[in-house]
Amino acid sequence: MKQLLFLLALILGTTGCDKLSDGVVREIAFPEHDPQIAVTFMARPVADSLVARAHSSAGILDSIGSKRIKEAVYTLEHAAGNSITWGGEADWVQGLGHVLTDVDLEDGNWTLTVEAPEFETVTSTQVMPPRIESSGSYAYAYTAALEDEFVDEDEFGYTYLTRTIDLSLTLPDRVDASDYFLIRAQKTFNWEDFEEEEYGGYVVLNPRVEDDPRIVWNQLCRGYLIQDIDAVEALNSLPFELYQETWGPELEAISAEPIVLEVCAISAEMAQYYERLDLIDNPSGGPLFTEPVLAYSNVSSGYGCFGLYTSSTLPLTFE
Repeated sequence: MKQLLFLLALILGTTGCDKLSDGVVREIAFPEHDPQIAVTFMARPVADSLVARAHSSAGILDSIGSKRIKEAVYTLEHAAGNSITWGGEADWVQGLGHVLTDVDLEDGNWTLTVEAPEFETVTSTQVMPPRIESSGSYAYAYTAALEDEFVDEDEFGYTYLTRTIDLSLTLPDRVDASDYFLIRAQKTFNWEDFEEEEYGGYVVLNPRVEDDPRIVWNQLCRGYLIQDIDAVEALNSLPFELYQETWGPELEAISAEPIVLEVCAISAEMAQYYERLDLIDNPSGGPLFTEPVLAYSNVSSGYGCFGLYTSSTLPLTFE
């Protein structure tokens, strides 16, 4: 009896494999896609210029793909009623997008509206995060200690200075909110520094604890995204290591070169947008039939993101 059952199972398995090897061809009709405005605009309260980008969404069968919408007009309106409008051909900068200059945004709720000919108007709303500073009601605190310093000079008279710094950073904690932060070095490694600048340098920022769940590298932001946890003081004394290398003909000048970090408080929507894009660009793998990761959007069309953030520069100098 067991031999009979085994034989039947073998026959069924072989038959099934034959069907799979022959292949199954089915035509799948993709739905028609109605192009929508996809907008990306990340804004901070004060800036010389900010860039907004608008594209048309495209279907999977669209051979042309997404296109820039140079005629797009943007309006930022505050809950109090004041508004700012820019865009169209007048504010279009080739290779960038639509540039808004002399930015000065107040705290509170902002709504972004984007209009363009032949497209449905899209909107998105954001709340400005608290203005983060090294002092005040929403302040970060830090300690920085020079661990190691090395000076070298090459045969051409150039001096190279390397430093390793221990940084401990404490971020603000609001009891009634879960905040998101971004920390990054302002001057990262660039090969052109070796070729074009008489004085040059870069800074590498790394967490001291490997795989610290509080500190997640984001390639698109070129920095570390950090999330607060409600009712838990989880962001005290975050441990980082800084590595600085700077070079030039005069030791005194390169010794005075500061390490400059940027500390940002970012909206939750902005954080989710960059987290999701980073997952799409750098998938960690998974089962064969795992659902695809979709880009996050807080725009009414379902494409793009409107985000707000505040930032503070943190210069570190060592004699």
